Amino acid sequence: FVGKYFSLNFYPYSTQIQNHDFIADMAYILLHINNIFINLCVDMWLYISNNILKLKISNVNEVGS
Repeated sequence: FVGKYFSLNFYPYSTQIQNHDFIADMAYILLHINNIFINLCVDMWLYISNNILKLKISNVNEVGS
């Protein structure tokens, strides 16, 4: 009767509140994406500082960082 009146769903594998493991999974995926972008930025900075890549500077007063 609880599901009928309150629009609640029954989860047989959980005895307390509904587990939110998908939030932890999404946070873990975002962590990996963030690490990929951080490593990309570090690699690009190293390539530019070692003159493997050239940084186009439009103004002579600009610093490349």
